[in-house]
Amino acid sequence: MTNLYPVFVLLCIMAGLCLPHRLLQAQNPPAANANISGYVKDSETAETLVGATIYIKGTEQGTTTNLYGYYALKVPRSDVFITLVVSYLGYETAEITVIPAQDKVLSIRLHPQQQLLQEVVITDDAVKQRLESAQMGMQKINSQSIKTIPVMFGEADVMKVVQLTAGVQTGSEGSSGIYVRGGGYDQNLILLDEATVYNPEHLFGFFSTFNSDIVKNLDIYKSDFPAQYGGRLSSVLDIQTRDGNMKKFGMQGGIGLIASRLTLEGPLVKDRASFILSGRRTYVDIFTPLINRALPDENQMPDYYFYDLNAKLNYIVSDKDRLFVSGYFGRDKLYFKFNPDESDNTSYSLRWGNLTGSVRWNHVYNPSLFSNTTFIASRFNYRDLFNFDDFFEFTSSTETYTFSVKQDYDLYASDAHRLKFGVHFTHHLIRPVDFSAGVTSPDTLYQSSNVKEQQRYEGQEAALYAAHTWKLTRRFTLKSGLRLSGFATAGNKQYGNLEPRIALNYLVTDQLSVKAGYSRMAQYLHQVKFINLSFLDPWFPSNQYVRPQTADQISAGFTASLFNGQVSLTNEYYYKWLHHQLDYRNGANFLFIDENYHQRLTVGRGWSYGAEWQLEKTKGNLTGWMAYTLSWAKRRFPDLNNGKPFPFTFDRRHVLIAVLQYRLPRNWTVSANFTYRTGEAIDLAVGRFFIYGINFGDPQVVPQYADQNSFRMPAYHRLDAGFIKQFTSKKRLQSELAVSFYNLYSRRNAFFIYYEDVKDKENRTVTYRARQASLFPIIPSVSYNFKW
Repeated sequence: MTNLYPVFVLLCIMAGLCLPHRLLQAQNPPAANANISGYVKDSETAETLVGATIYIKGTEQGTTTNLYGYYALKVPRSDVFITLVVSYLGYETAEITVIPAQDKVLSIRLHPQQQLLQEVVITDDAVKQRLESAQMGMQKINSQSIKTIPVMFGEADVMKVVQLTAGVQTGSEGSSGIYVRGGGYDQNLILLDEATVYNPEHLFGFFSTFNSDIVKNLDIYKSDFPAQYGGRLSSVLDIQTRDGNMKKFGMQGGIGLIASRLTLEGPLVKDRASFILSGRRTYVDIFTPLINRALPDENQMPDYYFYDLNAKLNYIVSDKDRLFVSGYFGRDKLYFKFNPDESDNTSYSLRWGNLTGSVRWNHVYNPSLFSNTTFIASRFNYRDLFNFDDFFEFTSSTETYTFSVKQDYDLYASDAHRLKFGVHFTHHLIRPVDFSAGVTSPDTLYQSSNVKEQQRYEGQEAALYAAHTWKLTRRFTLKSGLRLSGFATAGNKQYGNLEPRIALNYLVTDQLSVKAGYSRMAQYLHQVKFINLSFLDPWFPSNQYVRPQTADQISAGFTASLFNGQVSLTNEYYYKWLHHQLDYRNGANFLFIDENYHQRLTVGRGWSYGAEWQLEKTKGNLTGWMAYTLSWAKRRFPDLNNGKPFPFTFDRRHVLIAVLQYRLPRNWTVSANFTYRTGEAIDLAVGRFFIYGINFGDPQVVPQYADQNSFRMPAYHRLDAGFIKQFTSKKRLQSELAVSFYNLYSRRNAFFIYYEDVKDKENRTVTYRARQASLFPIIPSVSYNFKW
């Protein structure tokens, strides 16, 4: 695409501006059809419901709401009543009678089922919808029951729920990071109200940045990616936040062992405008100074805390226009003073966090054409500072900025044809390294010697896409898409990729469907991990030396409805090819990125394959799911492991997960989840040799390694359990007490393995012994949650 990138961007802009007008001219529906369209909402809050099912009773004709709760149906004009059946998990099914004599705008309000606190639970909506959909490798989490899942420190975490699904591997103990179907950490596209979140972790990965009280809906895609998504290879996590109550003011929150949270929401103009504001903060830093002063002779504890702030405004401008303004700000702060003596100010501080903002405008051109225009800004940065007794300082930092404009359209052409298309443009600004060092004291007798180094990279990414869902027959559905993406960076280097996607679904019986799909993805930003702290590994763009990563994935499987729709079974098989993968060369300096950074990298390829089974029950007092993943993941680089293939670090052969919740009388709920997984692949020394200097003093001991990642950590397994007591109130106050036990049988899972010297009686090292370090024994926790 060299020298064609500006033309490509111009074509994208023209397509985004002109195509809707062409469609408006073509969308004069024949007089034989009437359009029924509108939004599906919560009757108590007016919150739109994503993925609600609407169908005509007694027929196979139906549709689902989009990400903004909008739907459209075309029905033959008639003076005879028809009945619309509208359903959504956690809500009472509604039947609405209409006469389709003419076009009709119909906003549908569903009543929540009688429960106490609305929480978050995994589901795929109705089993029927899953059977008929051609979408593969997709899981939906909507706001209805996550707090029943026991978690560490009692802090509900959406990302921990994602880790409990088939095909998703976790990092180290307690980490919120994910590795999907053999992909890397940087190959996950994480969106919050359409804004990219570059670092979704707090407390070095033990908590995610997403406050569960404000999450409305989360879709995770592991394969068969919809054409509107691009820029990453392995998964997409699309998170939407709640819009705020348009009916009445309310608040909810919780008090836990290490963090508390509070959410306020309500109408600015009843039934027309609303707001929601949510905050969360830990308070460990309040107690650590007290502990340090009480135990001055012990190892000092660092001060640490994190906080999150979410805000959103929602305004219905007219029957055809709606405006959303949302933002997120989160920050981690750590401070450690090496010597408690007040005369010595040597210290270390570290800060990192995300800032996102988005403005979205929904417009309904006509009942068949829905559009969304989005303006997005996102930033991630970290900064650390070494202060050597107010005499000398060393500072390093990194920043990643993204500015995007998106124009997306949903076209409900007919009951058999549904199209989605649009154009995206993104500007990337990355400062992967910014460090300085020098003397800070003005009274020093030494000559000041300051060093400063800065790097700055920019890139422009654009994409034009179209997707088509075609219901050929009652039993056969074809979903196809094409994404044309391009990237331009410094040095007048441009890249382009065609990214086709296709999926098929055949309904063998009313209880069984078979599916198959193929997708190709391209990634223009990269993050090569060296240590298991994602914020310390800077991002950098493709350039004249580093090509974009690409991936091809094929998948096939089936979905079955069992026991009259009470249980669903999903089985998928996949094979993924990863091209232009990046890793560090042996002995490379990974701390800084400069103009020669590409020389420290090696380029190779990867592949992964496996099978996933997931059995779910979403109805009745006993609910939950069981998931099993059998998988292989490999890498091959010409400069690593003598050019031979080796297991990817998170190549785990077996992963077994069970999550169960049981609702007891008198508002009690008990829950448990069990995880078993093969240990991750690691390097361990198989021997050592000695190198003596010319005076034969103490030798230098050099470890000798076998093939890369040829050893395994011990298998990981853990059982968590908990219970919740919900309290009723005649007033609006609802509350619950949640008690959970992380690692119930106190399994000492390996966090890392190290070697210790074994010495003889004369204190000489005679051999080495491998030992494992573990993090968490059993951790009980308690939290109080309320909603008013």
